[in-house]
This record gives sequence, C-alpha cells and structure tokens, in this order.
Amino acid sequence: MKKKVFKKVLCCALVISMVSVLGGCGKEKAEKSNVGSKEPTATQQPTKEAENQGDKKVEGVTLSFMASQNWVNKGSSVDDELNKKFEEETGIKIDLQVVPDDQYVNVLKTKLGTGEVPDIFMVSGGVGAQKFMPETYFADLSGEAWVSRYVDYAKQGTSIDGKIMGFMRWNVDGWGILYNKDIYNNLGLQVPKTYEEFTANCDTLLKNGIIPVYESGKESWHWAIWLSNFGPYAATKHPDLYSKLNNNEMKFVEVPEFEQFLAELKESYDKGYLGQNSLANTWDAAYESLGTGKSAGYVAYQSYQNEVKEKYPDSTADTWEMYPIPFVGNNVYSHSAGGNMCVAYKDSKNLDYIKQFFDFLAREDNLNTYYKGRPDIQSNPSFVDVEGKATAAGKSIVANTPGGSGMDMEYGVLYWDNTIVGQYIQEVLLGSLTPKQALEAIDMDRQKMFDATND
Repeated sequence: MKKKVFKKVLCCALVISMVSVLGGCGKEKAEKSNVGSKEPTATQQPTKEAENQGDKKVEGVTLSFMASQNWVNKGSSVDDELNKKFEEETGIKIDLQVVPDDQYVNVLKTKLGTGEVPDIFMVSGGVGAQKFMPETYFADLSGEAWVSRYVDYAKQGTSIDGKIMGFMRWNVDGWGILYNKDIYNNLGLQVPKTYEEFTANCDTLLKNGIIPVYESGKESWHWAIWLSNFGPYAATKHPDLYSKLNNNEMKFVEVPEFEQFLAELKESYDKGYLGQNSLANTWDAAYESLGTGKSAGYVAYQSYQNEVKEKYPDSTADTWEMYPIPFVGNNVYSHSAGGNMCVAYKDSKNLDYIKQFFDFLAREDNLNTYYKGRPDIQSNPSFVDVEGKATAAGKSIVANTPGGSGMDMEYGVLYWDNTIVGQYIQEVLLGSLTPKQALEAIDMDRQKMFDATND
C-alpha cells in the first residue's frame, strides 16, 4: 500500500475509534467503577477446564511470542504458567521473548523491517498501534468467537479500520493524582478543584514536612503523562481537537491551554511541590516515599495503590483516592484505550495455531487465572464474563471528574511519544525551553512523521 493511502487509512481508523470512545463516555460515567457492560452474552464460551484434552496433540510447533518486559509476568509468573498449560493441553510450545521496556519498540520495528516477524507480538491499543503498520502485519481477528465477549473499550481499543486486530486482556485505566486520605484528613485538606486550591494544599503539606506530589522525574516518560492526561479537557475547549491534530490541521502550539498547563507545571516544580530532587527520582523509589507517608500524592494509574499496599502492607494505600490534575481548570477523567494487546502476524505459517492459543487464553477459567495473577489490571477486565475489582482510586476519580471523560493523548493522538515529549518537559523545568518552545518542538517532531507518510 502506498504511504499516502496508508495515511488516509490511519485517519479514518482514528475517526471511527474516537467516535466510539466519545459515544461510550456517558455509559462509563454512569457505571462509575466499570467500563462496558459486564453482563454475559448468549455467546459466552463454556468454562470446561480443558475442552480439547482428548484431541490429538500437535507436534513440532513453537509459537514465537515477543513482549515488553513490563507487560508480562509482572508481579507473578502467570504468563509462563498459562503458556505451560497450553503446551500440556495441545503440544504447542510458546517461546516467550521478553525485551527490556526501553528497547522494545526499536527491537520490534527492526524485526518487522527485516522480515523476522514473531508469530505473536504485543503493541499498545488505540492509535498507538498504527506505527506498526497494521495493514501489513496484523491479522484480522474479527471472526473469532471471543470477540463477542469483549467489553466496549476492548472492541474500541483493538479496532482498526473497522476490524478487530488484537487480542486484549488488559484493563481500561486512567491516570490522576493518587492521594493519601489519612494525610489529607489529618491536615484538614479537601480534594482541590482548581490550581489555586491545589497550591494551597501543597503549601500546607510542605509546611508539615510532606512532599505534596512525588514525581519520578528521572523517567522522562512520566512527565509526559501529566500533559497527556490534560488532552481530554483541552478537547472540550477545542472542537474536534484530536481529529485536527491527527489530520495535521492543528498544532499543539495553537492550543493556549497546553502552554498554560506547562507554565503551571513549571511553577509547581519551582515551588517544590513535586519534591526537591524530582528530576533525579526513579519510578521504583516512589513506592517507599508513598508507602511510608513521606509523600501525600503521586501521578499514577488507578491500580497503583494495590502495588503500594503489597510492598507496604502496614500502609492504608488500599483506601487512597484520586482526583484529576487540576491545572487550567481540568475536571475530566482521562483514560487509556485499554492498554496493550497481542497481535497475530497475518502471514505467519502458524496462524491457525495462534488463533487456537488466543481461544485458550480467552477461556473463562484461564482469564480468571490471568487476572488473579495480575491484580494491577484487574479493575476493568476486557471480557464481560470476568468480574472486575475496582479500586478506591478508580471509583473516586470518576466521582471527582464532573466534566466527563475522554481518551488521553498517548492513546488518542498520532505520533505522540511519551519519552520525547517528557524530555521537552524536562527542559522546560530546567529553564532551557519555554512552554511555547516545547510545544513547537513537539509539533516539529510530529511534522517529520507526517511528512514521512507522504510520497
């Protein structure tokens, strides 16, 4: 397919996806802790422990399965366990190839470019999947039986050009400021609804020797999460913002709210609201700071509190709640497209066996095993027949966002790169770029990508 045609396909796919997401927002708001109906459908698959135990086992077949390190076996060995169970039932082996997170995209692109395509590989759902040329590499899975059991967000997050192109077992999630209710209550603090209320809270916390919002600033991508989650609110001020950004009809620098957001982030950094050494702080160090009460808040996803509770069982992390980053009047819940999905390589000689593997993983008994082993993505499972366990953060972020909900820019805007965007934000904080210059730099990078899709 010519590059120009591919670009049009991407844009059409995105418009379809965004219409679906916006259409589902009211439903998500009403259901509070769950996204998409959890009522079983008439096509629900049976839950026999091993339907094909009596079938003749396959010999000499190994499926290569490539994933980023943080996407599999996180906190458990559940992926390995299910892969082994599949081999015992069918004889088909799974060769799980795990790549460090910071190398995964480049390694996968190299494999795609050299023709060494894995049978199965993982990519982000939503618009993030477009950079891997789905029309060339992704198998159409629309006809698979388990598709009828997808919740709405899983259908939206795996749909490209009207086709289901991925197998998703993830969890629609969103980011916000996770806060320690005990600390807030002890100091008489309320959930801030404005930037002014936020700064007043932070001043009180600092006076009491508590870091208001811990920031993992050494990880550039984490800074980008701040701005990414402001996208849905900005979209309420600029009709069709995402469509215009994705059709290259509008620039980031043309959105004054983005510039003001970065200015308020810079001010918060300068005042010490994000800690004194935030640009040197790591992701892993946040657990200790939050779990021991040194910090009162953190920009995190809704299930993060479960991870803190596991590491610091004496903390009250399971009761912590969440509110949106209240910069520039933001009052919108920003969510993902459902996280990551498994893709079947469409030209694999083992395509039928890949589909058999996905059928196995979609079985209700195996889904329950998977989510039990991954409590970090258990709040809103991708399938209607698996019960979700919403966190206190997940419930409260909906209650604290009267402006509704929308997809964040990481999943909704073409050519968004958390690592690169975060590096520009780091430069803003250090004073080497103004907020406007950072936005112009983001626009220049995206323009290169748009130019690359033209003949």
